[in-house]
Amino acid sequence: MSKNIKTNWDYTNLARYYDLRADYSHKLIKKILKKIKCNANYPVADVGAGTGKLTKLLCKNKLIVNAIEPNQNMRLYGEKNTKNFTNINWSSGTGENTTLKSNSVYSVFFGSSFNTLDYKKAFKEIKRILVKNGHFCCMWNHRYLKNIHQKEIEKIIKTFIPNYNYGERRLDYKNILSKEKNLKNIKKLSDRFIIKIKKNDFIKAWKSHGTLQRNCKSNFQFKKIIIAITKYVNSLKQEYVEVPYDNVAYIAQLR
Repeated sequence: MSKNIKTNWDYTNLARYYDLRADYSHKLIKKILKKIKCNANYPVADVGAGTGKLTKLLCKNKLIVNAIEPNQNMRLYGEKNTKNFTNINWSSGTGENTTLKSNSVYSVFFGSSFNTLDYKKAFKEIKRILVKNGHFCCMWNHRYLKNIHQKEIEKIIKTFIPNYNYGERRLDYKNILSKEKNLKNIKKLSDRFIIKIKKNDFIKAWKSHGTLQRNCKSNFQFKKIIIAITKYVNSLKQEYVEVPYDNVAYIAQLR
C-alpha cells in the first residue's frame, strides 16, 4: 500500500487477478450519466478506482476523470488499462480522504468500493469535493445466484463456510443514503448482463474475491475453496463460461 494511505481492505495480493472480473454494464453507465446530466468534459471522481473497471467507461464517455486508488498494485494496473486516455489523472487517496480540492467535481463514483468505507467520514468528504447540487453514485456487480454455475459455486462455498456473509455490498443502499441529510433524489438502477469468459480466467477472477477471502478463517481455507471451484469449472465441457451479473447502482444528489 502507498505510504500514509491505509484501508481495512488490502488488495495487494489480489490485484493481478482483479482485472479478470466482469466489467460494469456500458448500458447502465450511459443511463446513469443521462439521469444525472453528466456531460462530456465534466470533472468527476472515481473513488476506489482499482484496476480501472469503471474508470475506463467514464473516460470513454469523455468525462475528465480523477481516479483515486489507495492500493499501489491496483493503481498500477489501472494506469496501464487507461494509458490510452488523456482525460484522466490517477492519484493515491481514499473515500474518506480523496485529496481532491473542495467543490472540484460534478459527480463522485464508487465502483465496488463504497462498502469498504467509514460512511460518516465518506459522506463528509463527498460533500466537500462536490460542486453545488453535484451527484453521487455507488455501484456493484452482483453475481446472479440462480445461474447454474453460480449455484454450484455457492454449494462449494457453503460447504466450507455454512454461514457465508455476503457483506455490505448486497445491502439496500437506499436505506443508508436516505439517512444522509445532505443527499436527495435517491434512486436505484440496475441492469442484468452476461459475460463470456475463458474457464481459466473465470477461475483466476475468483482469486481476487476479497469478500470470500475475508470470510475464510485462513489463507489455507481460501486456497481450498479456489481448488474446489477450479475442479468444478474444469469439469465443464465448453471452453468458455457464460455468467450473468446484475449491475446495481444507487444515485443521489447533493442538497
